[in-house]
Amino acid sequence: ISRHFNYVGDLLISSAMCLACGFNHLLPYFYIIYMFILLIHRIYRDDARCRGKYGKYWDNYCQVVKWKLLP
Repeated sequence: ISRHFNYVGDLLISSAMCLACGFNHLLPYFYIIYMFILLIHRIYRDDARCRGKYGKYWDNYCQVVKWKLLP
């Protein structure tokens, strides 16, 4: 489905925690923003590291699995 589909679960749990706090304050929603930025940055770091480690095999994998996070 995607290369980092396990991060979708992290984002869903983070958003559920934020939504449980209601809509009266903006402060709890910084958590989901933080998690989103953290995971997007991690996706790009992992991509660079795997491209260096696996080379053409990583490029082949990326052609098969086109989506990084969400399809």
